[in-house]
Amino acid sequence: MRRLLSPIRLLPAVLLAYMACQPRPATPIVFAPWEEGLTLAYEDPSLPQPLQSARRMQVRVAHTSLGPGGPSLIQLDLTSSRGQMTVLLRPHDSGLDVVEASGRVLAMALPAHFPETTHWADRHTECMVIGRAAWEGASILPATSDPVGIWVEARASQAARRRTLFLPNLGEVETREERDGNWIVVNRLVARGFTDLPTRKRP
Repeated sequence: MRRLLSPIRLLPAVLLAYMACQPRPATPIVFAPWEEGLTLAYEDPSLPQPLQSARRMQVRVAHTSLGPGGPSLIQLDLTSSRGQMTVLLRPHDSGLDVVEASGRVLAMALPAHFPETTHWADRHTECMVIGRAAWEGASILPATSDPVGIWVEARASQAARRRTLFLPNLGEVETREERDGNWIVVNRLVARGFTDLPTRKRP
């Protein structure tokens, strides 16, 4: 005769089965580079060579603070022939702020709940989501990267309209500027890889 398991012994198994059936919260999408060591290179195709290569901009993820919901603070080191600078990004609620080391917000790169939030303004610039599209330059990305991003149009007073394509885990991959009724590419991701900082020699 088979023995029946008591309800107390069945409880752990029931709880495990219940937890397995519950929907897991999705990892929030970050529309910015955040993997440490990830290095991106940008060029302005509207410039003639060799000026185009000479003004190449390198963006490297120097450090990322990770929290339970994903990246909480991203340090980007920007390098070009004109010099170097550091930018701090704070992702939150699928949005993105540019902040100081103290945490004070300098600018809103993307609003909270992007891209569901389709219209916003930051200082003298009005932005709106145009729609989704696959990036034409996605051949430089690994096969695991999502090539579909969000186009955002920015309108600033006394400045040409700009449209930027943001991809998950990369951020800006292409920006176009309206010139004489045409949309000209003025910034494009041309290289992606991982680099390490030089190791300091101990005295």
